[in-house]
Amino acid sequence: MQLTTNLVARSVLAVAVFGAVLAGCSNTPGSPVPETTGATTSAAGDAGSTTTSAPAGDSLADFDACGQLEGVASELGLTAITEDGVRQCKARYAGTVGVLVKAFPELSIEEYVPGANSQITDFPMESHKAKRVTAPASSSSCAVTIEITSSSRVDVVSSARASLDEACDAAAKVATAIEPRLPK
Repeated sequence: MQLTTNLVARSVLAVAVFGAVLAGCSNTPGSPVPETTGATTSAAGDAGSTTTSAPAGDSLADFDACGQLEGVASELGLTAITEDGVRQCKARYAGTVGVLVKAFPELSIEEYVPGANSQITDFPMESHKAKRVTAPASSSSCAVTIEITSSSRVDVVSSARASLDEACDAAAKVATAIEPRLPK
């Protein structure tokens, strides 16, 4: 009986470790960058002694991307607001433009990976440093990346069927609307 209990415990622990490894990578284009969950385990490996805390200075630990979009939905006419991953949410702007808001608690705006044909310019904000990135993913996409701390950011990315101008207009309006609600 003891052998069966130990085998089950080891199997569960192996599956948990494998899941943690898979969940530890970000969806950021470019080089793989591990995300920190803040979970720690004792040296003895006792699953009962796991503690969870936000990394020091992680002002995006409780970031709710959908809450951000829902907070400005009526003002901007956003529809179809849907969670789309960890700290990430998507919506429709003006019915035809897709908008995505995503937090990067461990990547600065300087670490944004632009597309091959992108142009990056400063973007004026009230309380945060920001950059506008044209064509980050396609010729009709645009992004505004907003610095939260020197090592964290929130990106607003939009994609339009019609034009780059339409995508940049949507990214700018959504970024400007959510910016006062972001951590400072």
